[in-house]
Amino acid sequence: MEFERLIGLVFTGFFVIILFYIILRSLLLMSKDMGEDPLAQKTLRLEVVQKGENYALKEGGMFHLKEETTFGRKEENTVVLEDPYVSGTHFSIFPHEGRFVLEDKGSTNGTLLNGKKLTQKTYLKKNDVIKVGNLALKVKGS
Repeated sequence: MEFERLIGLVFTGFFVIILFYIILRSLLLMSKDMGEDPLAQKTLRLEVVQKGENYALKEGGMFHLKEETTFGRKEENTVVLEDPYVSGTHFSIFPHEGRFVLEDKGSTNGTLLNGKKLTQKTYLKKNDVIKVGNLALKVKGS
């Protein structure tokens, strides 16, 4: 009799585990249908508002960033700038927890965010303006 009871408990436990698995999978599928996939890679769009002396850029042009991007005069940067007021590696933008972060890389003349000198890593938001030298970039969204 005790053996039959043990078998019944094992099957009941197995049934409950399968039921929870089915419910969890259903909830995950419904959440994907209802909104954005939290694992999808985001893209940050930056518009060139003022190109300054960066002749390779076009005002109104767009950057579409998905991964860490460095800006500066050195050739190893992702975006090479020609402005004499820009440092070798001036600033970077990188994704973090579904958002994008702006970081000054110890530049000589600093990086301005909305007219204020950047003193620490800062999350970017729509309509923020990044200014380095004579270059101005506006965050259009992600």
